[in-house]
Amino acid sequence: MTLREQDRIDITDLINLHGHLTDAGELDRASELLTPDVTYDLDDFGLGSLQGVATIREAALALGDANPVGHHVTNIVITQIDGNSARVKSKGIGIMADGTAGSVVYDDIVTRQPDGWKISYRKVSARRAPLGGREAGPREVLERFRHASISQSADDLRRLYALDAVHEFPFTRPGVPSRLDGRDEIVNWITAGWKAGPLKYERYRTLAVHDTADPETIIVEQEALGTSASTGEFALPNIVVLTVRNGQIVRLRDYVNILAAAEAMGRDI
Repeated sequence: MTLREQDRIDITDLINLHGHLTDAGELDRASELLTPDVTYDLDDFGLGSLQGVATIREAALALGDANPVGHHVTNIVITQIDGNSARVKSKGIGIMADGTAGSVVYDDIVTRQPDGWKISYRKVSARRAPLGGREAGPREVLERFRHASISQSADDLRRLYALDAVHEFPFTRPGVPSRLDGRDEIVNWITAGWKAGPLKYERYRTLAVHDTADPETIIVEQEALGTSASTGEFALPNIVVLTVRNGQIVRLRDYVNILAAAEAMGRDI
């Protein structure tokens, strides 16, 4: 059975309606767009894979002001799978309340239901490299990590780590873990430290960057420079062994100078 012209019109309207309902805050109408058992894959944004209409609605409400104020969908391409399902690819432009914008790709499976076409699967992927280019390498990710640390942006930090990333502290002290497993544990621990600690990073000084036999792993000698609410200006030396896959951190070994860190915070080890 071939998709009729009316099917293609209805599917296009379905994809377009998502932006209208979401921007209007009409989340109670999500069942008009999605099957009850829909999968909504937001792993590229650190939010995992959401299952079911109610879970998706709750996630959108939890984001609150972090939601775009405008979803603009373009470039809709429909490819038939069979008479009752099709794959739909489209592009989305999200406009935030502060005027910034971002671009995503929607990869959908739509299925014919008794009450019309619905989205049964959606994967949302961020576009971060031009011309379909390669993902960011370890040097680029290092700079993004530094920027996230300076701006203390949990969202930027979450986008940097792979879901199953590992962050290690080979040199540590009582009360500081030697290993953090998984994106959520890493981001939660780091951001809690930003809130509770006296240190504010302002810039980094690169002393040396060493390549390794693995092109996705670098060794960085650096200093973090900033101001401590307890002791004033500081310079914290450390060595980082950073491994990146597909543009995200999969392992970071952070050799912190714990004596210098304790001195900057005005604490004893």
